[in-house]
Amino acid sequence: MSRVSITKVGTDLDAAFALALERADCVGVIKPGHRVVIKPNWNACGVEGSTKLAVVLAACRWAQAQGAGEISVGEGPVPVGREKIESYLASMGVQAALGRLGVRFVLFDDAEHVLFRDLPDLPPEIGIAQLALECDVLINIPILKVHSCCLTTLCVKNLKGCLRPADKMAFHQLGLLPAVVALNRLLPSQINVIDALEAMEGDHNRGRLVPLGLLIASRDRVAADAVGSALIGLPSGKVPLLKLAAAAGLGEHRVEKLDLVGEALVPQRLELPQDALKRHYPDLDIQDDGACSACRAALMDGLYTTGRNRKIAKIALGAQSKPAADALVLGQCLSRHFATHAHVPGCPPDGTAVARALQGETKA
Repeated sequence: MSRVSITKVGTDLDAAFALALERADCVGVIKPGHRVVIKPNWNACGVEGSTKLAVVLAACRWAQAQGAGEISVGEGPVPVGREKIESYLASMGVQAALGRLGVRFVLFDDAEHVLFRDLPDLPPEIGIAQLALECDVLINIPILKVHSCCLTTLCVKNLKGCLRPADKMAFHQLGLLPAVVALNRLLPSQINVIDALEAMEGDHNRGRLVPLGLLIASRDRVAADAVGSALIGLPSGKVPLLKLAAAAGLGEHRVEKLDLVGEALVPQRLELPQDALKRHYPDLDIQDDGACSACRAALMDGLYTTGRNRKIAKIALGAQSKPAADALVLGQCLSRHFATHAHVPGCPPDGTAVARALQGETKA
């Protein structure tokens, strides 16, 4: 039976982190001299929606206390450009804080990747960060937050940051959920900790932060995600990604089958992106039939950028959609409607271009 700990964090984060991992039976996973890689969710899109640096530093100190040899923190952010990635990391103070502990930061975009070809549910070729694959222990530390496609984006999905930049977009285009599960078959994470000091609702980059003051830990990444999801109002069986991961033998997604230790699991329902979309844009008519997660994300980015300047009330995306005559059409899979509709091409379309189109700057 998979064990998952829920631990309240007080004034001593290091003590809470150590207790969370002791409760989750993680003591002893790191052997003296082991090479350890810590994988946060540092997405380069917004510090608020990122694993807290303080939690990562606590993980580094805990690994050192366990006798680890080389410790690295590795991440492959969203492909937003080198300048934005470096600015994001600098604003968090990553390099200086890790340097004081003798821990190096590795940008997976610049690191060596191991290539895999022609595997089920994956693009024809993907590259996974060699450091993540070859370390002795991978400590997986996402932040607790909702997601427009996966409902929650936690430990299982966090490993997507170990891919080459181009592979991340290919996952969206091919089918995000089965591709993420296939990636997890190739890349284990021996220790999983969800940073639930604050949880993000409404959007996975720009949503509201809800203070919870908790850490969730387990050696089973699917089980950790199941508890994190249940904690924010998504009980067993409600998160498709976790059902797929469990069916692939990656872990247990049924909370009732888990050995829960520490604090009680008290659900607190958070607003999902779909609910936030309806709240923010009650007049918006979106036809979304067969759209991939990348196209949906581009729409969310465009809506956020446009704000109150939006002039478009009807939007269509997805290969099976049948756009209304006055709808804005998004994505290359609806190119058959480009001659008759205002549209934004691309697979996926660029979020900035979507924003301009929502303001009426694109014409048929």
